[in-house]
Amino acid sequence: MKYKGNGAERFAKKPDPACQLALIFGDDEGVVADTANTLIKSWEAAGPSNVITLDDDEIKREPSTLFDALEAVSLLGEASIIRIRTKGEKLFALLKDVLAMPPERLAAKVVVQNGSLNTRSKMRTAFEAGANTAALHLFSDNDTDMAELVRGFLKTNSAEIEADALSFFVGGLPGHRSLANAEMEKLAVYAHDLGRAIEVADIQALCETNADESARSAVLLALEGKPQAAQLEMDRVLDAGLSPISLLRLFEMEASRMIAAQALQGESGGGNVGMKLKPPVWQSDWPAFQARMKKWPTPRLVRLIERLHDMELLAKSPGGAGMAEAATRELFISFYKAAAAIPAR
Repeated sequence: MKYKGNGAERFAKKPDPACQLALIFGDDEGVVADTANTLIKSWEAAGPSNVITLDDDEIKREPSTLFDALEAVSLLGEASIIRIRTKGEKLFALLKDVLAMPPERLAAKVVVQNGSLNTRSKMRTAFEAGANTAALHLFSDNDTDMAELVRGFLKTNSAEIEADALSFFVGGLPGHRSLANAEMEKLAVYAHDLGRAIEVADIQALCETNADESARSAVLLALEGKPQAAQLEMDRVLDAGLSPISLLRLFEMEASRMIAAQALQGESGGGNVGMKLKPPVWQSDWPAFQARMKKWPTPRLVRLIERLHDMELLAKSPGGAGMAEAATRELFISFYKAAAAIPAR
């Protein structure tokens, strides 16, 4: 079955019991990841579960890892949920075999996180057609969606926000759910025990260091291969208190935008596709964006994102927070050195 937008989000909260495998895809990786987390929590509500996360390179190197996990039965009686993160059709040949397995052989449920897939996608078509599968097509947040998301998040954290402050805050959020989540977490921490609703002045004070803009500048300078300037900006934002995870997510956003742009250029035969991206690349910024793309072809970007995911897992692991900043600095340095070593084309 196929579900779109709000229908896809409702399915994630209350999935069809017959569904064993779900494909979740869309332009915004943050929205896709959040919906995948919701679906996994819904499945976990049925009983104790063991969640296994696999990236496409892991599976392609060792396909047996996936098939063993699919058929393994826990000695403790726990259900298994396999989260697969992939791009495009990379894993379609393997997942086609998974979809063909009789339901009784599947000892695990599977959620596949993917990016934008057009209606000709073989993977999308296969998940839409299966009797025990679902394809969830998600869309990027608009301002109304984001306002509801922010209000709901703050409410769960016992915080309130005035209407004009909410509009001001949403207006300054990037069009990327992962980064928006990081900004909401920062606002919730600020609002803890504030004793009143958040006002416009609070949001202005929270952002007065302009650390977010400096962080974006640091990421762009690193991807352009400008070591001294990139190092200076990175030191500035981390010393100002920006979390390593926020910096990692900014890197992921830029890498994902370049991957999307390269795919769109392939489909359209070239031209400025910046306005189709989330967030968009304006005409004035397109030459610099295009120059970065020439340094970072898709395979290199996919490897970069994999390293970013590994670093984020480290930061979120028990005791990992203390190591995250030093590790992020080292990773950042490796990125700008790699970019600097690639000649301009």
